[in-house]
Amino acid sequence: MPEILYQINPDRNVPWNNLPLLPIRKELYQTIEILEKLGDAKAALARLQGRSIVIPNPGLLINTISLQEAKISSAIENIFTTDDELYRAYSDQAIVTNGAPKEVLRYKEALWSGYYYLT
Repeated sequence: MPEILYQINPDRNVPWNNLPLLPIRKELYQTIEILEKLGDAKAALARLQGRSIVIPNPGLLINTISLQEAKISSAIENIFTTDDELYRAYSDQAIVTNGAPKEVLRYKEALWSGYYYLT
């Protein structure tokens, strides 16, 4: 079991003000376990990049990830929709969509706008 380098908030219902000072000490995030996980993540991304060549439209994979992010983030704001409604609204853009799917699609567009703005 790894040694705990900082105190953890024991009660999730009480505000936590004992956050570590910035900059965070490297011992908190540069551990052998985290560096091993980083290596595993890099290898998985490399495999995904290699396999993406055989996907006819790699944009579909990326769009599903951003749609799921938009759906989950919208749920925080009490905007709920089903995957079926969301993908139906996304795939048939000609039909005017109202309600939660429309808001989630707007959120997805805002994500992409922010991405293009930063690149």
